[in-house]
Amino acid sequence: MKRLSAILSGAVLVCAMHAQPVVLTLDSCRSMALNSTIKSRIDRENVQAAKYASQAVTARFFPQVSANGVYLWNSRHAYVLPQIMDTRFGSIGLDGLTFNNSYIDAAGQYLPRTTEWINEMTGAMYGDLYNRFDIDMTHVLVGQVGVVQPVYVGGRIIFAQKMARSLERIAQINAHKNQTDVTVETEEAYWRVLSVEEKKRLAERYLSLVKQLEEDVLAAQEEGMATNADVLQVKMALGDAESSLAQARNGLTLSRMALCQIIGLPLETDISLGDSARLDSMSLTDLSVDMLQIKSHREELQLLGELSNVARSGVGLAAAGLQPNIVASANYVITNPSVADGFNKSFEGFFSAGVAVNIPIAHASDILAVRAAKHKAKAMELQLEEARQKIELQATQSAQKVNEARYRLAYSKTALAHSEEILRYAQDSYAEGMLTATDLMKAQTAWHKAYTEKIDAAIALRMAEITYKKHTGQL
Repeated sequence: MKRLSAILSGAVLVCAMHAQPVVLTLDSCRSMALNSTIKSRIDRENVQAAKYASQAVTARFFPQVSANGVYLWNSRHAYVLPQIMDTRFGSIGLDGLTFNNSYIDAAGQYLPRTTEWINEMTGAMYGDLYNRFDIDMTHVLVGQVGVVQPVYVGGRIIFAQKMARSLERIAQINAHKNQTDVTVETEEAYWRVLSVEEKKRLAERYLSLVKQLEEDVLAAQEEGMATNADVLQVKMALGDAESSLAQARNGLTLSRMALCQIIGLPLETDISLGDSARLDSMSLTDLSVDMLQIKSHREELQLLGELSNVARSGVGLAAAGLQPNIVASANYVITNPSVADGFNKSFEGFFSAGVAVNIPIAHASDILAVRAAKHKAKAMELQLEEARQKIELQATQSAQKVNEARYRLAYSKTALAHSEEILRYAQDSYAEGMLTATDLMKAQTAWHKAYTEKIDAAIALRMAEITYKKHTGQL
């Protein structure tokens, strides 16, 4: 597609340099329209985003590895032992052992020097222990590497994965639906240009007939065989013919600009449609309504089907809140200061592993959420069924519209053939002097009207066929 767009763009530049019209076919217009719109680029980005979102949900099945590091600065050291520790005998502190009153009385009576010696020895020993349990917490470093693996989370990941896949398909369906809309818009604009070109050629031919009649009437007036009223009527018809031609030319310019806007060309580009297909040809032979094909190709049904899947996944996701959750983890932790052999200023590490289990007991909100999700899923199923019925009716109506357009075109062709025969008879009779100029103008006007009706019937058939293809999923 990109290569085709580049080739067409180059062709446009070359033709513009040589002042030649750009020749386009229906297929080239479709390709250029699909590659030139910003909406197509947005759709491609949305599809890629939904794809990666689905992959992100799938990745939750696998272990998640993470690393963490912490540095702390503290203004004070940490001491495990207090400066004074109370016991049943008394208080032990940096100053020694202080007995309570009863023990002091007994010790002072029997061992007057012993209490003083014990106090000094105990104070020295406790001071040494107190200093040994001084933990330098000024700089604390902690590193951790851990692995977390969900074992059972109530089906959350499974239903989230189903929902993500449905959302990915929804993005793809939306992109295809937008492409279908662009295709329909392009085809309608394409055939509209052809119809206006046909009307322009008709207006030119009709103007030529009226001009020839004007010359004949003026010549007859000079010979006294036509009146001023005849001349005025012809001039009025000539003015109408010139007005019709001007309208056809303006309409052709606008319709070409509309087509250029759709396919991404500058509005002032001179284009020519080189498709050999006739405007009034029939491209469809089978107008049967196959609901199996419609269900598999209509984007609306596909979208509603995926939305119904999302709603069902939502029920499972809500029900997962009532299920137990089991998560396993393993970690390696390294710290400084280390606690592996007392407290020392060195890096030491250790492994840990565990399993966390959470069992919901009373979760009224989750129960109500499940009920709400079930009703939403049921509503989506009913909406899908209603859409099937409407789309079947729509497809049947589109087939009927095509048949009506075919009948109208066939009738207009017959009417045009009759009007052409009448016009030839009128021209011959006028040349032989058996008809007046007024009668010939009436025949020309009837022929012009029949030809216009035939062009309108042909474009109506094309539009009906495009609508039928869209409604039956054939685009």
